[in-house]
Amino acid sequence: MIKNKNILNYRIVGNGYPVIFLHGFLESNAMWEDIVENLPKIQAICIELPGHGQSPLLQDSLSLTSISEAVKETLESMMIKQFSIVGHSLGGYVALHLAEDPDLTINTIVLLHSHPWADSEKKKIDRDRVVKIVDYNKMLFLKEAIPSLYYNEVQNETQINHLIEDAYQMSEKAITQTLIAMRNREDKTNVLKKWGQKVQIIQGEFDQLIDARAMEETSKISGNNFHLIKNIGHMGHHEAKDEVIKLLSSFYLA
Repeated sequence: MIKNKNILNYRIVGNGYPVIFLHGFLESNAMWEDIVENLPKIQAICIELPGHGQSPLLQDSLSLTSISEAVKETLESMMIKQFSIVGHSLGGYVALHLAEDPDLTINTIVLLHSHPWADSEKKKIDRDRVVKIVDYNKMLFLKEAIPSLYYNEVQNETQINHLIEDAYQMSEKAITQTLIAMRNREDKTNVLKKWGQKVQIIQGEFDQLIDARAMEETSKISGNNFHLIKNIGHMGHHEAKDEVIKLLSSFYLA
């Protein structure tokens, strides 16, 4: 546990070139346990984002910029300025923000079920609706949101229940502030175009949060590397763990 309240909680696994792993919304660095243990050639640094896991919320109002700054400050505390990064969902949004920081040297960006687009007006309205639901009944929101992340809910019932239990430990404030931060984030399609082949995209065929065809088209236009995993939703680290590990092992992260 990190004692400095301005530094995010993190866990380090292995030795080698540093690769930063950033979890998604409602998750913690526990999501990476079965993944990083099977990537022996790197040093995996699994950081918990503000308000998630054991990381403090840091402030009353979050933004993607402030979340990214907290990650940067955490890396600076470890004297790390050169690394690759793997971001799941929200973690991918943070990765694209960090990619624009001139003080950092990032070798490869892996977007695991993530994308560069800002919220549409319809999505922003939905985020506001969800904020009200969380304030009214946090468990109701979790039981509605988390199962929908999976393509096969029955097959992944154990993981779903564990994730609901873990997410329930988050405060309502942490959940709503993160929702607002995602609602207000900027489009980062320009980052994909600028980085080209240095971006690896892993996408689920039946991801309800991301249009796989649109993401594939965007990656082609931007010159990124696109990898589709069939018959899964938004949670490849659970739904297709072996395939995700195989893909990450094949990328040039160092």
